Amino acid sequence: MVWLLGGYMWLFIHRPFEVWPVLGTLQIERVYMIGMLITWLFSPKGWVANRIHWVTVFFSIVLLTTWLLSPYMDEPLCSATVEDFFKVIVFYFLVLTTVRDEHSLKLLITLFLGAVGLYMAHSFWEFLGGRYEYRMGIRRMNGVDKTFGDPNSFASSLLYTVPLALSLWTAKPGKVMRLMLIGHLLGACLCIILTGSRTGFVGLCFCGFFLLLLSVRRKALVLLWSGVSGVVALGIAVVALPAELQNRYLTLLDPSYGPKNAAISARSRFDFFLEGCQAWQSSPVIGHGPRSFDFLTGHKLGSHNLYGQVLCETGTLGALALAAFVVCFLLNWQEVRRYYLHRPEQPRDFLFYLSRNLAVLLVLLLLVGWSGHSLYRYHWRWFAAFQAIAVHCVRKRQQVEATVALPHLVYYPREAAYFV
Repeated sequence: MVWLLGGYMWLFIHRPFEVWPVLGTLQIERVYMIGMLITWLFSPKGWVANRIHWVTVFFSIVLLTTWLLSPYMDEPLCSATVEDFFKVIVFYFLVLTTVRDEHSLKLLITLFLGAVGLYMAHSFWEFLGGRYEYRMGIRRMNGVDKTFGDPNSFASSLLYTVPLALSLWTAKPGKVMRLMLIGHLLGACLCIILTGSRTGFVGLCFCGFFLLLLSVRRKALVLLWSGVSGVVALGIAVVALPAELQNRYLTLLDPSYGPKNAAISARSRFDFFLEGCQAWQSSPVIGHGPRSFDFLTGHKLGSHNLYGQVLCETGTLGALALAAFVVCFLLNWQEVRRYYLHRPEQPRDFLFYLSRNLAVLLVLLLLVGWSGHSLYRYHWRWFAAFQAIAVHCVRKRQQVEATVALPHLVYYPREAAYFV
């Protein structure tokens, strides 16, 4: 079943039916999901309990309610957004009922990275063949699909795989897997730079800084290593990058290096946030419905700001759901962290580093969210599922330890998984 889940991840990420439109008439994603659901019915199942599921249910109810009450309910963009969101929820449920051990979790994340890797390799091949988007005065690499192919969206998709690839590295994989992980990391960094996405570039820098800060015991060394890495990266950029990309990233320091529309684009994120706040004031409880920002403001390009989007489209209830999601995510990480802190003899292994790096991913989602309308992206749910399974595996260890230490007692950890 895990391999079937991996196949669906590839379909959902690479989206070959958008790359080759003739496949769209075959409805292969829908047919594949139906086949997977039939297989799931006859497969061993269980349930991975976790606090974050309640937040997912709450946000799903809020989203459905605000869509049903939205004046833009019948707009194709709005209905398609809701449909895609609940597709992700179905996949979320399938993952949490079939992946319940560390080995399966490693395999699922490996398949996820493989799906993104194929998508990235195809997009890079097309870029070398002359397929790109000319915007902001530069040639920008984009994804081969339509849904997530925008340069900024494509860059963030690759950025989110970096901590997961580093998590798999800590599992001490074989030589072939290590080479593939190195290739994936280098390819992701290169493609993010080629997209010309300033948000993706800043996110990549912050990702390296966060991981370095968490990995080095002597935190003062982080500044030294960050400075050295920055100088090396700057030197490589000056030598290797085309002048247009150099100027693109220099606009982070001095807007005069780029065209005027690049500076306007950077300022627009704050303007969109303010517009979202203005729209929230007229419907503060449930907002105006998914993707209503496009119709309320007339931009037709999305809010380009997560925080303005959540206020405008889902109101206070949606904002509370997002805040609760962040809190539950961090509580999950703290639960895993406490387990290892109380057992100094227990080596920090894959589950520890995965939970920690997923917390880093949460920070990246919130950081990148300032420049993107990412509220409905699949990463929120998929990463929540990965983390819930990691927490479940740690709880199973606690149960085994308690059984060995006190065999005459039956131990039930809080929020333990129930099997059927």
